[in-house]
Amino acid sequence: MTQIASVAILIFWANVGLLAYIYWAYGAILRILVRLIRGRDHKFGFHDGAWPAVTALLTVHNEECQIEGRLINISEQIYPGEIEILVCSDGSDDRTDELASKFHGPHSVRLLQTARLGKSGAQNIAMREAKGEIVVLTDAETRFDAKCIYEMVSAFAEETVGCITANLRFRNYAGAIAKNQGFYWKYELALRDLESRLGILAVASGQAMAFRRKLFRELPPFAGDDCIIPLDVVDQGYKVIHCPSAVAHDNTERRAVRELRSRIRMTARNWTGMWLYPTLLNPVSKPGYALALWSHKLLRWLASSCLIWLPCGALAMFVTSTQILTAYSFAILAAIAGIGWWADRNEKSIPIAGTVYSFCLANLGFLLGVIRAILGHRITTYRLDDGLR
Repeated sequence: MTQIASVAILIFWANVGLLAYIYWAYGAILRILVRLIRGRDHKFGFHDGAWPAVTALLTVHNEECQIEGRLINISEQIYPGEIEILVCSDGSDDRTDELASKFHGPHSVRLLQTARLGKSGAQNIAMREAKGEIVVLTDAETRFDAKCIYEMVSAFAEETVGCITANLRFRNYAGAIAKNQGFYWKYELALRDLESRLGILAVASGQAMAFRRKLFRELPPFAGDDCIIPLDVVDQGYKVIHCPSAVAHDNTERRAVRELRSRIRMTARNWTGMWLYPTLLNPVSKPGYALALWSHKLLRWLASSCLIWLPCGALAMFVTSTQILTAYSFAILAAIAGIGWWADRNEKSIPIAGTVYSFCLANLGFLLGVIRAILGHRITTYRLDDGLR
């Protein structure tokens, strides 16, 4: 066996071990820690009736098909305090502004128009106008259950809580891409719940999250709110909490191209944003948060390089007749992914093949997103239709 082949095989198994840690062992470690230290469930509420005023901030661009339905949904929230709905239209040139300005409901609706700034830039402008003590961020396609805002805000009764991420559920659709996203998202929510109980959660969903307005810092245009705001909250000494009882619903991608572009965009923006907080990534200064951020996010993105190293290692095994069974097993797995790709292209569903293909597709998005970020690309857009620039 040549030295190059030995190195390739070593890298192959290192990648297998890393994937096993990210997608299984890390979650198992969190479960053990929760049992050992009896991580807490967070159940709060404003018992004195002094519920804080809320601003529901909806940042949109050309959402004429969704805006009325979203405003109706927010207006139907069951909440004992005041809700202000602030619609920030980021350079919309369809009927979004007209429909938002004409909307009437039980809560006040204000329309704020900005030039085409990108989502983060528009949110920075909107936050200067927000009046609520608590700000709820959401998107046009998202829908809240009737008490979603109530459940999120109730957790702020504890003064150390600075940000809440809701229990975001994706609507069920047919197709391998959508189904695999469902598997992935269940694991994601499980990790968030465990990290929340341990007090080391530092991620959130931009479609359904709430935070104290006083903790807001201006967002960099090239990073997402779901990345930066939780990190800012933690950096200021407050906690991020996952709230399972606050249920929101959103759409999942069903087309491979759109899923890939979404993964690239989100990974590039969040990779860049996360490195703005080196203290939180330092296991000496912040061991709990460093464990969570490295294991939950950074290593997951870095492990996407397995799409390069695993085939190289398998090829080295095959050429040198070393661990030949492993090489053949990987070849079979690659063939299954190819079948999944063919099935998706032909709008067919083959469960195992679809899952393997979707896993490869997601990791390809992670890999390309990390590469774009490392090369210095700054993505300011937030809609798939805007492309990657």
